[in-house]
Formats: sequence, structure tokens, C-alpha cells
Amino acid sequence: MGVCYAPYHQAATVKKSSYTKENVAADLKIISANNMTFIRTYTVQGCQKYLPELCKKNNIGLALGVWIFQKDSKSTNAEIDTALTQANAHPEMVKVIVIGNEVDLAINKYTVAEVKAAFDYAVAQLKLPKYSNITNVPLTICMTGAGPTNATWSPLLNIMQSYAFLTIYPWYGQKGNHESNPIKFPMTPGEITGNMQYSYENGMKQAIAAGLEVVIAEIGWPSHGDINAHTTWKDEVTNFNATCKWINGTNTYNKAFITMWFEMFDEPWKTAEGLWGPHWGIYGSGISPTIKTDKSKTPFTKCS
Repeated sequence: MGVCYAPYHQAATVKKSSYTKENVAADLKIISANNMTFIRTYTVQGCQKYLPELCKKNNIGLALGVWIFQKDSKSTNAEIDTALTQANAHPEMVKVIVIGNEVDLAINKYTVAEVKAAFDYAVAQLKLPKYSNITNVPLTICMTGAGPTNATWSPLLNIMQSYAFLTIYPWYGQKGNHESNPIKFPMTPGEITGNMQYSYENGMKQAIAAGLEVVIAEIGWPSHGDINAHTTWKDEVTNFNATCKWINGTNTYNKAFITMWFEMFDEPWKTAEGLWGPHWGIYGSGISPTIKTDKSKTPFTKCS
């Protein structure tokens, strides 16, 4: 298991434009100290352009994210250029380049055409001699877990290289059922078999059939924000352990999956999705974030 990373856990007090290379370096030291050997990112804007270099210093593999700017191909292409340049300078650590995040999610308002245009641009650029160090680095796209079953978006599977990045959230699945019938559908952070089987049959299986290895691009459980949906740190740790067990091959399919836990640090600015939005991290927020815990000191351990 790796971890999703964005450096903006100080966002309550520090402007994103003020983040420095040193801030990112300090975060990566925390990640490395917690036995996380690879991370997924979402953009190369601002201080995140230093990630390939800093990942090399900390021996952390990188699924390098590229943001797609809606209806702004110029900015998207510039983002791709930056990502390729940084990856080419430190090719040892960049394992895959991920174009876009949850591109099929309706709220993001992307079109298939603009996502494909961004991907095609990256493919064309990688053929240039100046990127000769990363010609074998695969390019892919991140969808929601249901993306491969969506007739509009599933054709993108045909252009992805090696991997399909899919976001899968048992918490949201359980929350929706629980709200409709709390007695019939209790929240079970320690039991996600049903959720994962549904996701396998309705997304993962279709990507595998297309010849791609599924990477669970995001999976997690918030530690605060909706007491009726079991959002405590103990629940998050319980779910982390259950997730580790499932993704390491103790599942119906006897198959292990590369997985990115969402996320390493709380992001206090993420309030749009609900009160739970700022509380998905293993660590809290602030200039010197610390690992979260509860009154019983529930431990967070390595995924093994």
C-alpha cells in the first residue's frame, strides 16, 4: 500500500502559493518514516514540481499526477510539459504518470474529448528525444470505480497503458445504504468484503478484461465529520486494517492490488464535499502535523 499525498495540510494558515520545496521535503520524511514506499500525487503545480527530485532522496516511488484544467488545454499541456520534464530528470522514481483525477465524475464536468486530448498530447510529447529517459513510463487516466462500466467513459480503457487507476470508497457505499436503512445496513469499518466485491464486479473486472492492472487509486475512511457514519480515528484504523487484509490478497479473488490509501495528511480546505472532507488523513494538519489517535490510543500500523 502507498498513500495519496498533497502538501496543503497547512492551508488553514498558509497560502498554497507560499509552500516551499522544504515543506514538501519535510512531508516526505514523515511518509518515509511510516514505511510508505510510494505515493500518488495530483498535480505538478507550485512546490509539487519538486516531487520527483525529493522522492529520489527519500527512496519513494511516485505515481505522478497531472491535472486537467477544464476547457483550458493550454494550461493542461503546460502541466504535462512540467511533469514530463521533472520525471525525465529523475526517472528512477516515477513509475507511472496519471492524467487527470476521477475524470468521469459528473461534478468535474470533463468531456471525453478533452481528457483524450490531454492523454494524446502526453503520448506525443513522450516521443520527443528530450524525454528519452522516460519513454517506458506508462501513461494512464484516473476514473471512479464505476468508470469502466460507463458507456461514455469506458472507451478510455483502450488508450490507457498498463494500469487503470480507479477510486473506490467503501465508506461512501456504506454511508448511502446506512442512511436509507440504518438497521438493515449498519456501518462496518472492519468489514468491506461486500463493498469490494461490488466494486470488482462493476468496474475493476472490466478494466482487467481490457488488459490493464487495476490500481486502487484512492480508498479510505474519514476520522471525523459524521458521527452517524462511524467517523472516528478508531474507525479509520479499523478500516485501514481491513483494507490491508483485502488488498493483500485475502479476498474472493485471491488477488493482491496495488493501492493508494487516501490520504497521508488532513487537508483543512477540503470542505466542499461535507464536514468529513478535511479529515481523511493518517496525520492531522498544520505546520508540524502529528499522527492522529483517540482516547484509547488506537495504534496505526504498517499495512502488511
